[in-house]
Amino acid sequence: MRKPDFDNIKTYEEFKRYKWDRAELSNICIEHGLFFLGSEKKLSKVIEAYFNGEVIPPKRNWYKNKVLLRYVNEEGSTMIFDLVLFAMSLLLTVIGIVCKARGAEYYVLLWVFGITGLIVSVLFTYWGHDLDVIMSYFPKCGDKRFTRAQVDEQACSEGAELIKHEKIILAPDMLIGVTAGVVAISYEDIASLQVKQAQHSERIGPRGSTRYRDYYTYRIIVKTNKGKKIAICESKQDPATAIVRIYEHCLKYNPNVELLDMKKSIFAPDESARQVTEGDGVNSSVAKAVKEQSLMVVSVEEDIRKRFIAYHIRTALILIPESLIAAVFAGGCIFIAARFLHTVRGAVILLPAVFFPVYAIYNLISVINTIRKNDIEFYSGEITGKDDKGYFLKGVSAYRFHFIKKMQPDPEPDAGAKVILARFHDSFSLVNP
Repeated sequence: MRKPDFDNIKTYEEFKRYKWDRAELSNICIEHGLFFLGSEKKLSKVIEAYFNGEVIPPKRNWYKNKVLLRYVNEEGSTMIFDLVLFAMSLLLTVIGIVCKARGAEYYVLLWVFGITGLIVSVLFTYWGHDLDVIMSYFPKCGDKRFTRAQVDEQACSEGAELIKHEKIILAPDMLIGVTAGVVAISYEDIASLQVKQAQHSERIGPRGSTRYRDYYTYRIIVKTNKGKKIAICESKQDPATAIVRIYEHCLKYNPNVELLDMKKSIFAPDESARQVTEGDGVNSSVAKAVKEQSLMVVSVEEDIRKRFIAYHIRTALILIPESLIAAVFAGGCIFIAARFLHTVRGAVILLPAVFFPVYAIYNLISVINTIRKNDIEFYSGEITGKDDKGYFLKGVSAYRFHFIKKMQPDPEPDAGAKVILARFHDSFSLVNP
């Protein structure tokens, strides 16, 4: 039986004729400003009361706007429990300190329960977004402050527009965010917008599994004219399209707003252009271009040769202390896990880092052998074009090549310019002729 729109149903008896699942019941309650958490039976009673003229509001009835109201109620669902646990644990810890000062022997038990409770409550508070919800009672603002009522009024206004996935409201006078706590920033206060990427890991499979996968979260950071930085959105979805839309909307009210490039996680894959192109595929392509005379083997000045070799030696030497630091850090984490947690399941993902110094030493030896064997060549070629991934060379159009930064010409060469393609063992880079 096809269900009619809820607003077209006149009585609770008519409502009961249809089958409603929990998600539908919850959405109905949200749409009508009713309590929307609980079982199907509980939500049905809320709706029954609504038909009888009684409105049962959500526990935290701070906002009238549905997006804001839903956030402050769905997040922080265990907030009362977490706060009570924190208070009790803090009390036990303080009593333990007093007992220790008085020489009582049972202070250790108080500390065990107190400190454990504090740790658990803090973790639950973080995971449940309790602090974000508490602070949502007094919204985070930019240079100009707004009351909860003002934010709610703006969010409910006729001209407000919602960006659905990021839960950002483009209100008439302010930008309102929800997913990082309720945030309201006046358009005139905004100096710049930027996406910040962060990496996280999560376990794959049941508890105790040693398989993990990485994922990224993205925060839209608003910087105000006074230098204040506020996260207005946090999600697992890259908001590249949304931030452009927000930026264009902000420009209508403040033409001085800047859109900055994404600040990527240091652990994210490097999608920028590589400085050196390497591998057998490139080697064979260059050899084919030489045979076709698109590239020509040339001799270079001794200064260029020395600088090119010094670059590879310096890169290999720098890798050694970096790998040692990574190995010490990884070894320390594994030791702490084994010594105090009596397990290395979680820390085992750091094990490859312990062997980084071995690779660094092997790389240095390989560089020295390449120099000793004089496995180095220079080719003269012509640039045919350039994109964001590098330069195209005549005869080797399938690959992009890049200049070593300290050997890059100034100004940037255009199409038709002659350049030198340098080979060091099986790696290739451009150098300034």
